[in-house]
Amino acid sequence: MKRVFEAVSSAAVVLTAITVLAGCGAAPEGEEEFDVEVAKSSLTFTGSVVYDAGTRCTVGGSTMHCCPTGYAMIGAHLSNDVFKCAQLSSTSGSRFINTGGRRNGMHACPYGSVMVGLHVSNDYLACQYPGTSVVSEYVDGDPGTKDSYPMHVCGAGGYAMSGIHVSNNLFTCAK
Repeated sequence: MKRVFEAVSSAAVVLTAITVLAGCGAAPEGEEEFDVEVAKSSLTFTGSVVYDAGTRCTVGGSTMHCCPTGYAMIGAHLSNDVFKCAQLSSTSGSRFINTGGRRNGMHACPYGSVMVGLHVSNDYLACQYPGTSVVSEYVDGDPGTKDSYPMHVCGAGGYAMSGIHVSNNLFTCAK
């Protein structure tokens, strides 16, 4: 009986290793992930992260690609129209449109707010204030920080996009 138990235990370990190595242990596409670094941000993200390719919202009369409600943009792959979105623990006020504010040499949401959507051809940003204060910003430049998608993302440490220069592949990242 002991040998049977050892054989079954060994088989279970081998099957688990094969499953993980084959990628079957990864989060399925379209499902939320949990990112510990994002959860530690001063913006108080929950840690849930999604790659979004289809959510639309209407802000200020303009319909555009947006992260799901309650999420902020932390990355963008513009040629594929996919955003990387992280869930904020809380928000303050409604989403609003920004048609021309500039900071750090690029179109940016007002200081203290973060990007939740983008209409590239109209150069519109959908912005929202998080429930906690932004305490710092930096510019993530070309070629920029990349994730495994791969897409340009704000760097580790729980930053959200607050501005973008599309043609120069630059982001203002806020925390």
